[in-house]
Amino acid sequence: MSLDNIQRRTVLKRSVLGAGVVGLSSLAGCIGGGNGGGGNTITIASSYESDHVTVQAADRFKEIVEDEADELTVEVVPGGSYGGEGEIAEQVREGAIQAHADSRWPFTQYAPEYEFVNIPIVFDDFEHLTRVTESEEFQPGLEQIISEGNQRMIGQWIDRGLRHFTSNEPVREPADVEGVDLRLPPLDNWVAIWEEIGANPTTVALDELYSALQTGTVGASEGDIPQIHSFNLNEVQDYLSYTGHHVQVGALYMNEDFYQGLDESHQDLVDEASNQATQEISESVRDQISEMESELQEGGMELIEDVNREAFKDAARPVVESMFDDFAGSLDQWQSI
Repeated sequence: MSLDNIQRRTVLKRSVLGAGVVGLSSLAGCIGGGNGGGGNTITIASSYESDHVTVQAADRFKEIVEDEADELTVEVVPGGSYGGEGEIAEQVREGAIQAHADSRWPFTQYAPEYEFVNIPIVFDDFEHLTRVTESEEFQPGLEQIISEGNQRMIGQWIDRGLRHFTSNEPVREPADVEGVDLRLPPLDNWVAIWEEIGANPTTVALDELYSALQTGTVGASEGDIPQIHSFNLNEVQDYLSYTGHHVQVGALYMNEDFYQGLDESHQDLVDEASNQATQEISESVRDQISEMESELQEGGMELIEDVNREAFKDAARPVVESMFDDFAGSLDQWQSI
């Protein structure tokens, strides 16, 4: 969503709130059409646990909306009660649930030509990813989520930081990961990229990450700082190397039929609440990351900052470029934005 749209909606919301949130008495007729909520309830489901940043954004959205609209209740249901990411996205598509707190799964599920938003190496940082997804060239991807998935992204991307490398030897260049048994999530593109760089990827479930490192099933991992911190990887890994190879984000999505069933003032309220919630959580995460890095260091993990990130990009480039045979545009096109 562009800054102009955010500013327009901010102005609209101010005018709406100044009039006492015009039309909220008609909200009951617009809310709760699906099985996931009743009366004036919006259900936001998530496969993530309650302390995850995307769920925190959903909770903050709930606070803002319920503060502005007494008749409207938002129910946040974390922990996979409605299933995994794919199952939840399908229930939102069908209207059984009004919204969900997720990562980038809807692009994989409903706009596969734009799945590169979840591919390592493509983006430099959070600002770069945001520029790309707000660009005119990317809008067909957002429209495809609406047309094929019957859901839209609301608010901004939630910044979860960059993904980095943990190991028992310092990593500064691709040669340092040659032949290293690297734990990865079960994502084929990620496996192909790290194989191209030179590592030996092994897919391991996230809840088995600590034990896999502890027992030597794998010798290294990659992940964002909150993941590294929450799993206490400083206890089983000596080094955190700032490869910054992937931009980690989350997002909120809402059923399109439900959204379009709201009048303009209610849509503005949803837009503004989601923008405020996601931006606030992003800022909070950035502050928390600094604290987490200090705690990891205090826990015995050495932080390696002089990593040649460009060398990692260059090493992965051949296989990443080949992936764009199935994606919209080219790697050069998106990296130049």
